[in-house]
Amino acid sequence: MRTVFALIICMGLLSEVSAQKLLSSWTSPEYTKSEYRKVAVLAKISDKEVRQLVEDNAVIALRDKGITAITSYLNFNDEDMATRESLIAKADQLQVDAVVVFSVQREGTTVTNSPTLSVGAGIPVRIGFMHVYLGGSMPIAGGPKLVEIAQLRTEFYNREKDIPHWNAVYEYKIKGNYEYIAKNWSGKVVNALIAAKIL
Repeated sequence: MRTVFALIICMGLLSEVSAQKLLSSWTSPEYTKSEYRKVAVLAKISDKEVRQLVEDNAVIALRDKGITAITSYLNFNDEDMATRESLIAKADQLQVDAVVVFSVQREGTTVTNSPTLSVGAGIPVRIGFMHVYLGGSMPIAGGPKLVEIAQLRTEFYNREKDIPHWNAVYEYKIKGNYEYIAKNWSGKVVNALIAAKIL
């Protein structure tokens, strides 16, 4: 009985692991690894619970690697992100030099009810990573839809340029398992950032 139970658990874990894959990854050939005082994590996802899951798990993964990191949802409010000046002031106050941005690039859906996911619609601001914060959210799924397959994009910015120095796109079978996705996605991203010598 225990053997059968263990087999069922292993099969479940294998199916979860096989439910994701790396579609693409890129590192700027001009990037040179730096020492950052603090790295912020920003999930451009409008569903509050999912956003917090992604940001919390990414911060934990970064801290486990010895990198000082903070979530955006706890440290940047709407007032901070209202103008370029207020955003720069807040980033300076928090000693944030870089940001890891998580967003939804593309998804496939079937008809049913689900939380709303969105990709950020930022207003360009040519101050390094600052432009990824400003702007609202653009819904791409939600209401009477369930995201079954999503292409999830992650980018790394610092203050030097207004374009990312690194990005990666993963594909996941969602099926409502947001907690697993948040932990797996953020963990893979942090490991990839370390392996690519971005952090």
